[in-house]
Amino acid sequence: MSYMSGRTERLLPARSVWTTSMVWWHAGFYAALACVSYFALFGDERHSGTPLVIGPLVLLGAAYPFLTRTRDLRTLRPTIYVALLVAVVVFLSFVYDGAGVLLFVAFPQVWMFTSSQRQGVAATAVLCVGVAVGQISRWGLAGTEVYGITAQLVTSFVASCMIGLWISKVIEQSEQRAELLAELEATRHELNNAEQARGALAERERMAREIHDTLAQGFTSIAMLSEAAQAQLRAQPEAPSGLVRSLTAISRTARENLAEARVLVASGVPSDVQGGDLLAALKRLPDTVHLDSVRLTMELPDSLPPLPSTQQVALLRTAQEALNNVRRHSGATAAEVLMDIPAGGPPLLRLTVSDNGQGFDVSADHQGFGLKSMAARLDEIGGRLQVTSAPGATRLVAVVPTEALGPGGTDTGPVTRGTDAPLPGAVT
Repeated sequence: MSYMSGRTERLLPARSVWTTSMVWWHAGFYAALACVSYFALFGDERHSGTPLVIGPLVLLGAAYPFLTRTRDLRTLRPTIYVALLVAVVVFLSFVYDGAGVLLFVAFPQVWMFTSSQRQGVAATAVLCVGVAVGQISRWGLAGTEVYGITAQLVTSFVASCMIGLWISKVIEQSEQRAELLAELEATRHELNNAEQARGALAERERMAREIHDTLAQGFTSIAMLSEAAQAQLRAQPEAPSGLVRSLTAISRTARENLAEARVLVASGVPSDVQGGDLLAALKRLPDTVHLDSVRLTMELPDSLPPLPSTQQVALLRTAQEALNNVRRHSGATAAEVLMDIPAGGPPLLRLTVSDNGQGFDVSADHQGFGLKSMAARLDEIGGRLQVTSAPGATRLVAVVPTEALGPGGTDTGPVTRGTDAPLPGAVT
């Protein structure tokens, strides 16, 4: 139980000691009702007032599941039930001697369904006084009977309050310990996540050093050598112009990749999508991928929903790798890049790269095609990759959520090669 200031209000949690044992409370309650009803109908004290006994019992049994099925004891329904319970037991004590059996369930239920200790004590007092008056009215006002009934119910009142207060305190302490354990578990998860983040940062710094010491230096050397070769060729009038253009392209590509490497070392975000302009980066693909004789057409939306950098990087890298595959492996003469937002379903962004090349067997393991790296990159953000291929028609479809999610963050399923499991809104 969670208590508010001064433990004046009570809320039953989903896994409270009360709620986890409610099946037995239900069974005991209806067993007590059945016992009283049986003796009222078939016992030695059968009389014309039997309907006055059975009617309130039926009313109480019918109201019980509707008025007590709530965790929040501050609502009106539990209060109504406690009032009805006290009224029924007190009324039956006026008309039936066996009504005292109901006290075995009435006392626990008063403490179970009142929203504060003060209300529990008050309801118990009303119950005891009412039952005492009812029994005295039935048995007469002789001194010994009054003394015995009063002593019995005073003892019941004191015992009920002591047990109710003690159990409430025990349950409160148990709930506090459970909350403390939950907080400790949450703290442990936070520490674990922080440790993972520190490890990822250390690995990123290590990779940045490796990129700086290897790839960046290599790109610098390539650019310098190609520029030196260009200068030498330009000094020769008979030098082939095509060779000069090729060396210029080599130099430009090396410089671009050198800039990319430096940005990755500095910030970890590719320079292509710095500033969050994925569409602009995609529009530059014809200049950066160098498709040579492949005719590239692009169909892009005018705008995109706000995308985290991880989604933008994944889509850009997928498009770059797919177009590189078209250039190196397909033998295609035409390729198309299409980006759209599938209608209906969860918020997704779809990238489709298709070509008219020779195709390949999608069931084979093509290590050099980069499919595994594309699929892994998409899986990290909850996306999905599908590849279908036939002679003259190869299509790669990447779908990502438009919100930042972890691996498997959307119910898009695993990477698929083939057509057995189409993507949401996938082109078929």
